[in-house]
Amino acid sequence: MHRPAPMHTIPRWLFAALTSPLFAACAATPPAVAGPPSAPSSTTAGAVGSADESGKSQVCDLVCEQARVVKRADDDPDYHAKATEDANRVLERVRPELLACYKARVAVQPNAHGFITVDVIVGPDGHVLKVETTGGAILGPQTLSCITERLKGSTFAPPHGGGTLRIHVPFSLRRVAAGEDA
Repeated sequence: MHRPAPMHTIPRWLFAALTSPLFAACAATPPAVAGPPSAPSSTTAGAVGSADESGKSQVCDLVCEQARVVKRADDDPDYHAKATEDANRVLERVRPELLACYKARVAVQPNAHGFITVDVIVGPDGHVLKVETTGGAILGPQTLSCITERLKGSTFAPPHGGGTLRIHVPFSLRRVAAGEDA
């Protein structure tokens, strides 16, 4: 009987490498965010401000939990660590596009927020084969589709030894109150 491999957390130092305020990528402890009681601790990504049609300033935030690459039974720990680092680099690069998907929803429904989990299946050549989202119904199908399409366009390092790789990433999407640190 095949048992699923254990999930491992990605090192936080990887996110600290980003210097752009747009990316402030998951390096600092986030402000308290109401979420599921069993939600794992998260790190915060930088907030992005804009103005709505009334001219009022609004700030949106994307809090991404640490990505976890599902370890394959035959992976050497060094290969697993490399896959995890690569997954975080790719997620950092696509973060502005994911945040844009959320900001488009906030423009239509200012109270939109959500907690979603994204599973990305990476093929032997590093291209994304499949993206699945769980949760986030209040974000609406267009937002979830936007997020899925942006992730499908990403390319990861090919899995060591061929085959596929599953990357599991929880996300929190929320607006940031005026004066609140993102």
